[in-house]
Amino acid sequence: MSDEKKLDEVILHADQLFDENNFTETVEVLKSYSVQDTYEIQWRLARAVYSLSKSEDAKKKELVDEAFNYAKRALELNDNHFAAHKWYAVLLDTKSGLEGTKQRVQQLENFQKHLQKALELNPQDATTWYILGEFYYGLADLNWMTRKVVQVVFANPPSATFEQALECYEKAESISPDFYSLNKLSLGKTYLQLNNKEKAKEFLTKASNVDVANEDDKKCKEEATKLLKKC
Repeated sequence: MSDEKKLDEVILHADQLFDENNFTETVEVLKSYSVQDTYEIQWRLARAVYSLSKSEDAKKKELVDEAFNYAKRALELNDNHFAAHKWYAVLLDTKSGLEGTKQRVQQLENFQKHLQKALELNPQDATTWYILGEFYYGLADLNWMTRKVVQVVFANPPSATFEQALECYEKAESISPDFYSLNKLSLGKTYLQLNNKEKAKEFLTKASNVDVANEDDKKCKEEATKLLKKC
């Protein structure tokens, strides 16, 4: 059996396990491949280890650092594929966020640059549109202290609106309906910010009714249930 054929089989198996939320098994399968320094292996390891970090509070920083290193290596191996830029952006933001508000703010432009590159390479990836929506939502919803940090770091501070965030979430949903529970939660939250309580209630109700299969679903259900009381 050729190495290329074996790699295809490893990827197929790993992707199936990931889709089933079996993140530990995904990592084990990917690490079983003989040539670890491979683009297709590295970005998938970044994705799987990052997913593991969401349920491992005690080892969160360690896992995020590990996932970031995989994403960084994937980008070095192939900077012309959307997945490398997407997961590098996600891990850069998560890693810097764990290091502090100032560190996270300092990486905003770099984060956006890689996210925009991911969309340029693949404008039909729903998850990337969701992440861009989160970026815009976060900028629109900055608290006073973080806004002051942004003003110190940037001569021309980045800004965004809830309308921009909404466009991204709607684009993601149009590309791949029901692809991600948190996109529904974010749609509901954004409509709430825009004072459209009818639409907010529609999406928050959907978000509160998701079947819980992973940490994201759990977060979605809990937060949506609380926010529904405001509708």
